[in-house]
Amino acid sequence: MRKVHFISVNEPLVLDLALALREKGYEVSASGCGLTDEEERLRAAGCVCYGDGWFPEKLNKDIHSVVLGAEVTRENPELVKAKELGLLIQSIPEFIYQRTLTKTRVVVAGTKGKKTIISMVISALRKQRLDFDYALTSQIDLLPNRSHLSYEARIALIEGDEHVTSRLDKRFQLEFYRPHIAVLTNLAWSETTDHASPEAYWNTYRSFVDSIEREGKLIYYGRDTQVSQLAEEVRSDITAIPFDTLQVVEREGQTILQTRFGEFPVRIPNRFFLVNLHAAQLVCRQLGVKDALFYQALSEYSLSLPL
Repeated sequence: MRKVHFISVNEPLVLDLALALREKGYEVSASGCGLTDEEERLRAAGCVCYGDGWFPEKLNKDIHSVVLGAEVTRENPELVKAKELGLLIQSIPEFIYQRTLTKTRVVVAGTKGKKTIISMVISALRKQRLDFDYALTSQIDLLPNRSHLSYEARIALIEGDEHVTSRLDKRFQLEFYRPHIAVLTNLAWSETTDHASPEAYWNTYRSFVDSIEREGKLIYYGRDTQVSQLAEEVRSDITAIPFDTLQVVEREGQTILQTRFGEFPVRIPNRFFLVNLHAAQLVCRQLGVKDALFYQALSEYSLSLPL
């Protein structure tokens, strides 16, 4: 059984990945400075946690790989020890890619709408009873945590983060995932994105589009000028599919989504809902979910949303 050690497990995604890998059957150890309830959750799941702080003396050559949280510094004593031992050291996005190497990776990226689109896709996959793994930076109400890893699932949903990978690796997380199906919503540069300029920001997304696997799909928001430009520049083997908004009618106080498969009542919480709905529909179609089933699932999903 492979052993994996996580450094800085008090970061939410790192903790969830550690728990997910343990559930998959790996031997997992973890450490962090400033742990609160993380230590109890790790031990309850069968992971090894030596306590609050760093324990470089616990690392040895039996460990297959060491996974670094985004906040780990070069001086971290466990990282120093891992390097001395010649262990495989991975960032979070590198680790996610390696764990989903044999799966169909769906990466949802862009400034807005990622969480909603992923929630919609999850609802439809569950309706179809399709298993899926996931690695998300957001907490989604439909899921118990931010990550799940399995041997059985053939689909992996990944939330594409536009920030740098970590303090030690200034590449952007989007550069690692190599999606088979990429979703690109809109692009809105700001100084909080870790990019020095709008051009640097767009170049990151250009690299993301270029990283799509051969014969892959780019599902993109057609009303965003920058996104549409990226779609026009894709390689010839990539199929670019635009999404916009689905049409509804109002009848007797109800909002109705009209489709060739019938009419489906929906509740629309915001003006982007129908745009995100179209993006999720196109993703699910690529994953083998029939449109009629998708509409049914999303009708139920929307009606369950709080007023």
